[in-house]
Amino acid sequence: MSTEITEILDRLHACEAGLEMHRGYLKAMEYALRICVLTHPAPNDLSDAWHQLLPNIVAKHRGDSSDLFAAAFEQSLTVLTEQIGAPDSSS
Repeated sequence: MSTEITEILDRLHACEAGLEMHRGYLKAMEYALRICVLTHPAPNDLSDAWHQLLPNIVAKHRGDSSDLFAAAFEQSLTVLTEQIGAPDSSS
């Protein structure tokens, strides 16, 4: 194997390791966020605030990302929105 190929493979392995570390960080944050949502003292206020901010969050990242980022971002926002729930319309 040539030196160039070895260097490329080393860089690829370093990128894979970095991605796997970030995946672990994100998974831990996901569980922490779930706990925060489940134990929030004012779930309706949380839901109201989330639903008010959601359109701005989506708009902010609409044009500045790759298709892969956009798909993952949309999926994550959908899951968060389901977990936070709809605002209680009776208040």
